[in-house]
Amino acid sequence: MLLKCRTRISKFHGFLRNLVPSPSSKPKAKAVHFLNQHQGKPKSKPITPFRSDSNTNMKKLKKLNMKLKEKKKDEPRDYMRNVIGKIYNTLKYSTWETAESELNNIPLKWDSYTVNKVLKSHPPMEKAWLFFNWASGLRGFKHDQYTYTTMLDIFGEAGRVSSMKHVFQKMQEKGIKVDSVTYTSMMHWLSSSGNVDEAMQMWEEMKFKGCHPTVVSYTAYMKILFDNKKVKEATRVYKEMISSGVAPNCHTYTVLMDHLIGSG
Repeated sequence: MLLKCRTRISKFHGFLRNLVPSPSSKPKAKAVHFLNQHQGKPKSKPITPFRSDSNTNMKKLKKLNMKLKEKKKDEPRDYMRNVIGKIYNTLKYSTWETAESELNNIPLKWDSYTVNKVLKSHPPMEKAWLFFNWASGLRGFKHDQYTYTTMLDIFGEAGRVSSMKHVFQKMQEKGIKVDSVTYTSMMHWLSSSGNVDEAMQMWEEMKFKGCHPTVVSYTAYMKILFDNKKVKEATRVYKEMISSGVAPNCHTYTVLMDHLIGSG
């Protein structure tokens, strides 16, 4: 009888233990539940404070540095532009004696590029020629094909054909390279003054001396021929250009179209 009572009491205690879980089992269940819940999920990246602001500041700093570099690159150009402008004003509004005195006191390295820039600013023709000769006397300076061609253009534009020819002759006498640009300028100004035959002779001289025409030269010469009713010669020049491997450009086609429209 006593044994049966003990057995019943032990079963009752087991029943109670099943109803009320032990204190240690609850945290374990929670831990397992937490692991099952978060298993396989990627870890979140640590938050970097002010990260977006930092990137924005870096971009602004890079842009500022680029602007400063561009400004430094532009400074020499701006300086030269201002210097050329002052020289132009001096040549235009001052007497040559005053201009020469100021030129001698300018702390500037007189090279071909600078002299050519002054000439291309289109000072008065007489002053340009005086400046050209003044530059010839500078120590260590020599005129080249660029300064000669620009001076030649100044005379040609003013209709001073004899002076233009003089510059061209001096250029050849001094052994300075005469390229297609110079020959094209000569042809243009000769034909503009009515000397079409001389322009045609200049074309033949250019080829005879081994100076190969460019697409600019071909196009300019064709225009001269078309404008002076020399259609056969212009057509021959166009065929010569194609056969020599020089490709026409937009200006070439414009010259051809203008001729076709004008001829009806």
